[in-house]
Amino acid sequence: MYRTRLAARSFSTFSPAKTNYAFVGLGQMGQHMARHIYNKLEPNDKLYVNDSVPAATEAFVKNVTELNPANKHQLRALPQLSDLVTKVDEQLDFIITMVPEGRHVRSVVTELLEHYQKSETNFSAHKTTFIDSSTIDIPTSREVHEFVKKEVPNFDFIDAPVSGGVAGARKASLSFMLSRPTKESMDADLVTLLNKMGANLFPCGEKHGAGLAAKLSNNYLLAVTNLAVADSFQLAKSFGLNLKDYAKLVSVSTGKCWAAVDNCPIPGTYPEDNLPADVGYKGGFVSKLTRKDLVLATASAEYANRFLYLGEVSKHWYDKACEREDLANRDLSVLFEWLGELEKDKDGNIVEVRAK
Repeated sequence: MYRTRLAARSFSTFSPAKTNYAFVGLGQMGQHMARHIYNKLEPNDKLYVNDSVPAATEAFVKNVTELNPANKHQLRALPQLSDLVTKVDEQLDFIITMVPEGRHVRSVVTELLEHYQKSETNFSAHKTTFIDSSTIDIPTSREVHEFVKKEVPNFDFIDAPVSGGVAGARKASLSFMLSRPTKESMDADLVTLLNKMGANLFPCGEKHGAGLAAKLSNNYLLAVTNLAVADSFQLAKSFGLNLKDYAKLVSVSTGKCWAAVDNCPIPGTYPEDNLPADVGYKGGFVSKLTRKDLVLATASAEYANRFLYLGEVSKHWYDKACEREDLANRDLSVLFEWLGELEKDKDGNIVEVRAK
């Protein structure tokens, strides 16, 4: 079992329980998630960070320690994955991974287990839990979970993907989806950790992969509705409507959805929210990652013997958009701008007529 955190009392002879965290992957999402852990460390906790790009690790340490020097002594950057086994003060309780693809998750976990098994330290009495918040395919996640349980039975591997995007990671308002049957079944220390980074915890089922199933189903919906929103706003534009006014109408009408309101594609509609549309569609949840999740959702649907009626047509348009780097690497709301560049030629073919 995990160690439970004890409340500190002035007359107690015991020190408060401590937790050793590691965070692997300090990209657009991971850097903010790890920052919240750092800022909310208990006095005896430790945080170790690692990224395959050394500059990302260095930038993270510099940024968080300048903003909050009080916890500086509790943070250590480790350049090699093996250091998470050999250069920590005590064995880690949690290792959070936030990496691009399933192959990266498999590689990180496999390498770490190899180092654990080569270590002269006896780790068999201590439970280390991998928490993977990456969005990957369900079969790979299940394969890694089974591998961990087979190689080191006292370790665990949990899929805990997130929803909320970079903005949610920045504001610690992420929603975590986990393969757990109920909230009551979740260990207290796990809940404490996730609450440092997010605002909502959703147990999605007992079978491993349930968290990813919920995530992919949600992001499939996002990908499809984002296309519909872009199409709808271009339709309103063709009618000569004021798009800011139309956006406000949608926000209180039956077409209301995240892509139309929280990530509105019309610049200047909600300037107080500093949306990607207000900064040239930069940042946010970029189109190529939306495409990635759409591909994962359609592939996982086949794995579950389910046909997605809007899967192929949506994938077609994201594939086309992501052929252009300026679209692939900007927020998915940029598809509104792109659809305005498409027209049908005299033969009925859709062509770009105002491509940059």
